[in-house]
Amino acid sequence: MKAPKYNKSRIMKTAWNMFKAGKKYRNHVLTFAECMKEAWKEERTSYNKAMSMYQLFNMNKKQCESRDAKRNISTCSMAFMANTLTNYYANNRYNGD
Repeated sequence: MKAPKYNKSRIMKTAWNMFKAGKKYRNHVLTFAECMKEAWKEERTSYNKAMSMYQLFNMNKKQCESRDAKRNISTCSMAFMANTLTNYYANNRYNGD
């Protein structure tokens, strides 16, 4: 399994915004290191949420494909009408729709 890729720019921006806003936890103003920890925690939770949604999407897609395979549904094409259309527009002329 590949290592997750986190958006480090967003993490740093979040940490700096927390630090500049002077976010308080109980009666303690957070240091920059504590803001970084909180920003990393937020990024991990958002990544995990996105991955779980991606996995649900893939699982749903596979279920739909297997259901369609059981029903023997294939994509529709206009190839069956090719002969009819060439007869309708014979000699490349408009025949008055």
